[in-house]
Amino acid sequence: MQHTHDPQAAPLPGWSTPDRDFPGVQAHPPGELSRGAVLDVGLKCPHSCAFCYYSYYDGGPGQFTGVRKASMRPTSECLDIVRAIAGNGLTHLDITGGEPTVHPGLPQIVAEAAAKGLAVRCITLGQYLMRVREGHRLLDTLLENGLTDILFSLHAADATAFQETCGGSLDAVLSAMDALDSRGFQYACNTVIMERNRRDLPRIARLAVSRGVYAINFIAFNAYHAWRGQEQAAALEAPYTKIRPFLEEAVAILDAGGVAVNIRYVPLCAFPALARHVVGVLGVAYDPFEWRNRCLNHDKPAAYCAEPLPIPDSGIRPVYAFTRLEATSLDGSALCGMRGAQFKLFPAQCAGCPARGACDGVDPVYLSRHGAGEFAPLQEAVQGPLLASRLRYGPPFLVKTRPTADMRGAMAACLAKSNSEVR
Repeated sequence: MQHTHDPQAAPLPGWSTPDRDFPGVQAHPPGELSRGAVLDVGLKCPHSCAFCYYSYYDGGPGQFTGVRKASMRPTSECLDIVRAIAGNGLTHLDITGGEPTVHPGLPQIVAEAAAKGLAVRCITLGQYLMRVREGHRLLDTLLENGLTDILFSLHAADATAFQETCGGSLDAVLSAMDALDSRGFQYACNTVIMERNRRDLPRIARLAVSRGVYAINFIAFNAYHAWRGQEQAAALEAPYTKIRPFLEEAVAILDAGGVAVNIRYVPLCAFPALARHVVGVLGVAYDPFEWRNRCLNHDKPAAYCAEPLPIPDSGIRPVYAFTRLEATSLDGSALCGMRGAQFKLFPAQCAGCPARGACDGVDPVYLSRHGAGEFAPLQEAVQGPLLASRLRYGPPFLVKTRPTADMRGAMAACLAKSNSEVR
């Protein structure tokens, strides 16, 4: 028997259509903190995603050595974390890794999350969903156990590019999507933007629209974590000016198809025509799918992992606080400020930007490679750590709470309302 999770839905933001038309679609009030959570089941992963942020995490020279040797958190500990998350009042859960579908306890974890009233989503490259385990396809087992949603990794639109980027099979992903489409089960996708796929973003968008994708997150590759010391990062990272025309075309395709779009971890002025789609480290706490609890703590007890991070009234955690700075970056660009301990930097032209209070700033590695010439003040109003235009863009604030919810229909109706208000 399939579990369902359908809490009382709030009115959809900026939209007068009765929410009863889209059962299983809950509206997160724009500007309120997320009630989403994450369970990291361990970093073990058989894939070879070129951009993987856990690359080199073990400090060795091999890009994937660490994730190949990594362990999985025991199922019993995962269940404890799920129970603690539910007990802390969070309402929906992402299960991630590594690759969570290789965790032997995944079906049990999904069932426990559903039993605790959590809407539960699995983040996966989709390579093992159609494989048979104990006489049943893993996908079918997860659905029977109460899986609410899936977030696929979709970084290429043709088989060769997909294999070269992730070491996996696009056909495996599409087979899983076909199975979900036949059930009326809609899902979302992550796409990491790199030099190698920037020209293919419109093709990825068309593929998403042709399937049951209701939302897509475009995530700009940044040389975070151990990538800061790796020369390979230069080949992966594309200048925003070179990404822009292809991303603008992709977003237009997705808008027309009723698909929500988020663009993550870029300065707000990187894609000025798409600013309402941009959400960085300051704004993600207000993204309903963002993780409020502590993550990436594989050696910490359940109570610690499930604890919601405190967010001050300003919406900006102290680690990201803005500090004025009179200095120059490695490329010689004059700077006016930084977030955290040079986590992000602000070129001199940002000093008078009306949107600076909601902007992450520029990654130092990006700035050293590409300079500050492309950045300019963004004439947009800010409400806390979010642009006013972001708050008026309704689709990203819709949350799937039932497996067969018509998210695409809800997104299209909400998007039409958002667009009419902009005009």
